[in-house]
Amino acid sequence: MSDRIEPSQGEPDAHLTSAGPVRRLTAHLLDGFFGLLVVMFWWLIFVYLPCWLFLLAWGQTPGKFLTGLVAVRSDGTPFGWGRMFVRDVFQRLFWGVSLGFGTILDAGVLMLSGDRRSVTDRVVGSTIVRVSTLQS
Repeated sequence: MSDRIEPSQGEPDAHLTSAGPVRRLTAHLLDGFFGLLVVMFWWLIFVYLPCWLFLLAWGQTPGKFLTGLVAVRSDGTPFGWGRMFVRDVFQRLFWGVSLGFGTILDAGVLMLSGDRRSVTDRVVGSTIVRVSTLQS
């Protein structure tokens, strides 16, 4: 008869070393980071890319198209698709880098200014008008 205890079927072998909390947390954070990259990648393909293609094709974002608005230069002349693209990218970066506060700042400047132009409009040299005002 032996004094040695043999591990049962469900128990880990005695020679295995459990992973420590730092290594496990690091692995968890890396998994989360890679998961975030996947989510961002799919978000870019299925949300931003179609919006930008829409912008390039019609010169308006889907929201502006549905509400009958268009961005034009401050003097009322139309934007080219390249300038429109730059405006949209600047606006998204401004709002994203400011963690959403750019949206509030844009809205505040828009409401308090007499010319109804947001921070984005002022930086890029644009204004938002109704499509009907361009056609008359």
